[in-house]
Amino acid sequence: MKRIDTHSHPKISKHFHLDLGAIVRMAAMGRRVGLDGLSLTEHFHAKGFWQVYEHLTATYERRGGVFWSSGLALIPGAGVNIREGAHVIVLGEVRELERLDRAFRAHLSDGYEPGLEEFLDVSASLNIARIGAHMFRPKKELGKFPVRLLRQLDALEVNGKDFGSELMLLTQARALGLPVVGGSDAHHWLQVGVRETLMHTDEITAASVVQSVKEGLTGYGVSSYTLLRVRAAKTVKNITKRWRGLHRSSAPAGPPSRPANAA
Repeated sequence: MKRIDTHSHPKISKHFHLDLGAIVRMAAMGRRVGLDGLSLTEHFHAKGFWQVYEHLTATYERRGGVFWSSGLALIPGAGVNIREGAHVIVLGEVRELERLDRAFRAHLSDGYEPGLEEFLDVSASLNIARIGAHMFRPKKELGKFPVRLLRQLDALEVNGKDFGSELMLLTQARALGLPVVGGSDAHHWLQVGVRETLMHTDEITAASVVQSVKEGLTGYGVSSYTLLRVRAAKTVKNITKRWRGLHRSSAPAGPPSRPANAA
């Protein structure tokens, strides 16, 4: 059995540039709390989404479709924004993420948001795991969709930020006939591993992760000091976003841009 956090964000905000040190810190925290793997599932529509995988490819060994950081598997993934107001987490090899990005009328990484039915139809032939995130979170609730669509997902997620809804989630998953996974939804290293997926697989590869989710060979676990770690991470995230917002607004305006055809 492997312990994998199946939902994390390398960027503290989708509007910020990638901090290369963030992945190092998140991986270190993953090892500290005993994880075997960490799925990096930045939003497709985040600023410079593909820079994450350019950095991973240039920096880490890739074996079995996943990247390796001192024994911890960094599993490729992404978050898909659904037009009606929901998120689906996808896991799979980088080439499958590339195929998914290009499969719609416009690229997901350029900001295109498919409807849930469109997403399910288009992605059905790809070798990816499709996980319904934060099913009961206000304004992003997955539970508002018809049963016929929800049953096409591969799993539902017990999310690290949604306290008190675990029993509701487990009940819904059972009613829909879907397995359950656990993900921290971390945007900061402090939160990594507060929820984890217990995955019945002998080794971690992109293929084994996808297969284990699809076959329902998963459960979920909870880390120590969950509430404290989530609140601390949220506080740091909010302070960072406000500080960067103030920094941008107070920066002096640069000289006017020169037209390309100016002499």
